[in-house]
Amino acid sequence: VFLLESSLFWWSAEKNEKLLQFWETYILIMETLEGNQIHVIKPVLPKLNSLYEHAISREKDCWLFHPSWHMCIYKRMFESENKTLMKEGVLHFLELYETKHLPNSLDFSEFVIGPLMNALSESSLYSRTPGQLMGACPPLGMKLQKFLATFFMLLPEEEKGSFLLQFIQRMTSRHWCAVPILFLSMALAYIPACKVLGTEGLQALRDVLQCTMITHQILLRGAAQCYLLQTAMHLTDVEKVSLLEVSSFLLSLRPEESLRRDTMLWTELCSWLQVNDGCFRKSVTSDFEHQETSSLCQYVRSLVGEYLKTPAPERENCFMPDWFEAKLVATMILLAADVEQMKNKYSGKSNIEWIELEAFLNPLLDVLMKLGSNAYIPTLKADKSLQLLLKLLQTRSLKCSNTQDDRVLFFIWKSLMRPVESILEFVLRRLTTNELGTVGDLDRCDLYLALIPEIVNLCLQVSWKKVQSIKNFILSLTNASIHNLQKRNCEEEPKLKEQIKKVASMASLTAVCEVMDQKPEVHLDSLPSVDTLKRFISFSQLNEVLKKPSYIEEKSSLCEETASQGWGKIVARYVRDQWICLRFILNSFPTLAQEYEETSKMSLSTIESSRKILQSALEALTILPSDQVLPVFDCMKVLIPKLLESSESLCIEAFDLTWKIISSLSNTQLIFWSNLKAFVQFVFDTEVLAVAASAKGQAYAKIKEIIFKLIDMSTTKTGVFNVVLSHCCRSWMFPTVERSALTNAFSNAGNYCELITEACVFGTVFRRDQRLIQDVHAFVENLGEKCAANVVTESTNRDDHYVRVCAIKFLCLLDGSNILHKMFMEDIFIKLLDKDELVSRSRTRYYANSLQHRIKNRIWQTLLVLLPKLDQSFLCGTLDRVFQAGFGNNQASVKYFIEWIVILSLHKYPQFLNKFWDCFCYDEEKLKTSICTFLSVLSHFDIVLQNTSEKVNLTK
Repeated sequence: VFLLESSLFWWSAEKNEKLLQFWETYILIMETLEGNQIHVIKPVLPKLNSLYEHAISREKDCWLFHPSWHMCIYKRMFESENKTLMKEGVLHFLELYETKHLPNSLDFSEFVIGPLMNALSESSLYSRTPGQLMGACPPLGMKLQKFLATFFMLLPEEEKGSFLLQFIQRMTSRHWCAVPILFLSMALAYIPACKVLGTEGLQALRDVLQCTMITHQILLRGAAQCYLLQTAMHLTDVEKVSLLEVSSFLLSLRPEESLRRDTMLWTELCSWLQVNDGCFRKSVTSDFEHQETSSLCQYVRSLVGEYLKTPAPERENCFMPDWFEAKLVATMILLAADVEQMKNKYSGKSNIEWIELEAFLNPLLDVLMKLGSNAYIPTLKADKSLQLLLKLLQTRSLKCSNTQDDRVLFFIWKSLMRPVESILEFVLRRLTTNELGTVGDLDRCDLYLALIPEIVNLCLQVSWKKVQSIKNFILSLTNASIHNLQKRNCEEEPKLKEQIKKVASMASLTAVCEVMDQKPEVHLDSLPSVDTLKRFISFSQLNEVLKKPSYIEEKSSLCEETASQGWGKIVARYVRDQWICLRFILNSFPTLAQEYEETSKMSLSTIESSRKILQSALEALTILPSDQVLPVFDCMKVLIPKLLESSESLCIEAFDLTWKIISSLSNTQLIFWSNLKAFVQFVFDTEVLAVAASAKGQAYAKIKEIIFKLIDMSTTKTGVFNVVLSHCCRSWMFPTVERSALTNAFSNAGNYCELITEACVFGTVFRRDQRLIQDVHAFVENLGEKCAANVVTESTNRDDHYVRVCAIKFLCLLDGSNILHKMFMEDIFIKLLDKDELVSRSRTRYYANSLQHRIKNRIWQTLLVLLPKLDQSFLCGTLDRVFQAGFGNNQASVKYFIEWIVILSLHKYPQFLNKFWDCFCYDEEKLKTSICTFLSVLSHFDIVLQNTSEKVNLTK
């Protein structure tokens, strides 16, 4: 008698033979798995398929043996220390649903969410197979997609929702690495569309976005976000979720990584919102059903209205609101506007009236229009309106280089032009009077200053008529800020309000300098206040530290300060702003203050003045935290070329201190790369390199030391060498500025040829986990525009092979007729031959694909690139070393390169044939391992002899 599936074990005399066959096979598999050796286990795995033949009743479509017996086998494989066995087990289980029809079982659902997901969290399972091309989807990723879609669709309807919810919640319950999360998210996105997820499901997806992926690599994190949004659109039952819940979920997606306007993902989201409009769950307070317009538009209208309603604060000095709401409202305004445009496009309307978009913006415009004239608008309301304004102004079009081509964005910007004067008046009043007086007000100061460049850009894009208002604003802001900073405090204990005012004034000057630098077309440098600004910055004391104020006079400020970031960070910000202003002055006015030399010995145009500023820069680096040193680095870029010849020891001190900062930042992604780029620009400045090389002194040795330190850092932090090499190759081959102290920028290439030599052979043997990340990166990049992460994230070119590509491209651009180029190529050729001999001596035996093997391959590849550019006289003296290398290298790939160099050399210069015949004159001991290299050349003699009229006696 066949018992039910719930029976763990049964026996029947009638089925004795079949039962024995099943259990014998089962015990054989389990015993084999004890061995943990893949070469022993793999031949037995096909027997696992036969177990299913005995375990399933085709007539009754049910299990004859409880499925937990099969799960024991898989669980044993999943928990194996042998990762290859683990992968075989996972792949075999995923393939089951492709090849077999299995009866439904609750135990299988639990097994998928439990042991299978545990196994899927192992990143190494997602590696490419040996035959796969770089950038292909790994086998496990493809099988996981098919399995999850098939398994899910076979589940009973009543179980689909709970299974999927548990599956997603499991992705939030542990720390997942980037690769498994990416492929699980992709598998979820490929499940056929059905309505199974409700509020809990949307919240679970949001938890994955917010909790699980914080530390993941940017591109992989962005791609996972794209797939999770597609999952939400495909599987959410819109009748169970409200637009508020949808919009909160959307805000978990980062616009700089995934969800951004003008991507295919944004268009897909707009289409989903349009199709499901009116189907979303109504909130208790909504009255959408009584309205004629779409539910999305009405939701956005109410959202904007509620956002701008602010309760009366308990005290005026309240904290600035969080940015969450402003981001939410701005995103939903843009989405609703794009959905409306999509509707009009489908209905064939050419003239769009933008009634809904105007309705979204009107409440905001009402508040903004009153800011300049109504001094009694609550601070909180002003903050929120300006936050929303900034988020709308920061929106950029990816597809349209001209803003007017983006009809939605142009209408928004055109509408926001109306309150420009009111906003500028409000910002000027807040920044220059006594209205900012607490530590919390510095956040408001940052908000006001962030608006200035955006408003300038708005006027340039939409209407130049308002540019005069901007000039008047800049004039007043500059003069008032300088006046505030020049005030001397006579009191021993400065008040908090006075010090905050100074911080805000210095920050305002910083914003003015940055606008003048970034928007030269506005011609702000013609304003009379700019001359005052130059004087003030030129003769002000650098690294001036604001004295910590007393907090006795205000209980509110005392309370606020105890919860604030601390006075030290405020002082650092103040010092950093001084250096930003100085950077602008040094870059914009190199001959600054010549007209003031009679009144001051401190002229920025003199060597002595530059030396004092550089000393102040070194002092600033000891004061500032590492995330705020960038403007100091930028100033050094101007100062060090002027001072290296006269103040070498001071410049070396600057190199040492800045390198110390860079090396300590290697694990801080957000600030490391910008600081490294600035460091490279001043250490490897064309004039700095030339002056150091001509003196051949301590600076020259220090720069060479830094080169090798950077190369060493590159072996552990991918991308460092790329920054250095790309800068040098560009400045050596295509110098942008011809300085009087430098006759030819390319001479630096010869003086620092170690950079090119090391670049030609650069690249370590990566650990498997590093290779995996690179492979998955390549897979995501191959998806192209289909994955929004590729469109919105910046390509970094940090792969190691980019270093070699850059070096080879540099060599290909060299001209053999140029004497400097010719000498450089010959020097590189010799140095690479020396490096090959050094590698040969360091390790006489090495395995294929080892680091030594790769270095040798790269050396001979580069030599082949250089060969056509070399002349006969040089080759005459170096070809013997090539022949010697033919005797000493036994790896096939290296031998092939050497053979081709010999063939090409003999083909171009047949007079070297005698040197070639001499290679056959060595004793037998030397020839027996390497004679094949030269015999291979003989097989190409019909090509070799094309350029000679003499018949060579081949009987040799």
